[in-house]
Amino acid sequence: MGGKRLAINFIANAVAFAVQFGINFILTPFIVKSLGSEAYGFVQLSNNIIGYINIITVALNSMSGRFICIEMSRKNAEKAKEYFNSVLIANTVLAVLLAVPSALLVIFANTVMNVPSDLLSDVQVTFAFAMIAMEVQLIFNVFSTVFYATNRVDLQAKRNIEGNILRAGVLVVLFMSFAAHVWYVTATMLVVEIYLGLFNIRYTRTLAPELTVSAKTFRWSAVRKLLSSGIWNSVNQLSVVLLTTLDIYLVNIFIGAQAAGQYSLAKTLPNFLQSFVGTLVSVFIPEFTILYAQHRKKDLLNSIDFSVKVMGYLMTLPIGFLIVFGEDFFRLWVPTQDALLLQGLSLLTIIPMIVTGSINTIYNVYTVTNKLRTPALVWVVFGVLNVATVIGLFEFTNLGIWSVPIAAFAWGLFRNLTFTPMYAAHCLGVRWYTFYKAIVRGMLCAMTMVVVSFAYSLLFPTDSWVMLIIAAAICALVSGIANFFLVFNASERTKMLNLVRNKFKGKAQAINS
Repeated sequence: MGGKRLAINFIANAVAFAVQFGINFILTPFIVKSLGSEAYGFVQLSNNIIGYINIITVALNSMSGRFICIEMSRKNAEKAKEYFNSVLIANTVLAVLLAVPSALLVIFANTVMNVPSDLLSDVQVTFAFAMIAMEVQLIFNVFSTVFYATNRVDLQAKRNIEGNILRAGVLVVLFMSFAAHVWYVTATMLVVEIYLGLFNIRYTRTLAPELTVSAKTFRWSAVRKLLSSGIWNSVNQLSVVLLTTLDIYLVNIFIGAQAAGQYSLAKTLPNFLQSFVGTLVSVFIPEFTILYAQHRKKDLLNSIDFSVKVMGYLMTLPIGFLIVFGEDFFRLWVPTQDALLLQGLSLLTIIPMIVTGSINTIYNVYTVTNKLRTPALVWVVFGVLNVATVIGLFEFTNLGIWSVPIAAFAWGLFRNLTFTPMYAAHCLGVRWYTFYKAIVRGMLCAMTMVVVSFAYSLLFPTDSWVMLIIAAAICALVSGIANFFLVFNASERTKMLNLVRNKFKGKAQAINS
């Protein structure tokens, strides 16, 4: 049942991501054409600023799913309910408190960043909708833990698919019916957050009826326990901001809004890949937590090892393809922009993912084992070094926009080739070099895809979407078959083939009946 549930969750999340990618893939060039890359940059910047604010909220919310899941796995419904309602009430209070700084950010937008005068009102409304969407998401957040706690992330994926389709439909209607405005993008984010929040309440009642809303079960002790564990995730979120999401703001401040828009386009592919990683990783985390709660260490280690192999196998396919065909992608996707510049900026962010893609699931070992302090502090140090390097390059070199990805490339590779694999091995009580095998394996998989893609590029043109899609399919098929034998052992290959075969057999039986 565990393997079947994992497969269902995996497929559902992959489909949800594909739908989200497809919608953004179609809408982004439309937005850029209608509003320009300068205006588009503020959409990404609004999302990043929400990430800055989430440094405060993540301390409470990042660990709620873990504690609720563990208590439900141990059949301790009353304790799970205490955590549930404590988080709900604390989040509501936090949302009210955050309304004041959010309003100030909207009012003084042109003071804290470079905003062209002709875009000021548009940007202010954009940020207003983004802040309200954040508040709604925060209040409803705890209801989404039901999917994690019951290992039904496939249902969450289905709702995300519906939410993205709803968002796309509303966006198309707005852009076709009225004059183009950048705030349409964040307004539809608010619509989706309300939609998902209402459905999450419904699923909580269905999947975990014991998690009823009751102010009487609020406990300060539960909030303190969550904060004491989650504070290190807040520190970790700070490091994420310093390492990956402060970049567009720095470009906006030091170079200007137009450069920030270009850089936000260059980061589109890396951000999609990172979202894909997060989507796939989330499939494995409920099983990790359940196995840890049940003290099944051997099964937990086997599950982590399998997840590392799957991630390395899947992630290196798009990375290797984009290393070769990224310029063709940008030329077709945003023809009004400098494709070569976007490809160069993008590659400096994508290449380190060859290392991180394979071992990404082990980041969550820190959360599952509740060993968060050391990695959080180390990552903040790397984040400060990254920002200091970027500012130094801006001030003392002529690198300009290239300063940001060069600094991130150097510090990202160094961090993920040293501390990350070693500390994860320490948390699991295995040898320090255990995960370097996964890193090397991921590099070999990426190399296979790069070689196949390069050979294909010498033989066939990719000057249209049809030819590029055909290239992706053929290169992924050839490399996927080769890497299937490189990554998985005989028993794992048999297991995966049986899962696929049984899935198709089940569909065939359903059709015949």
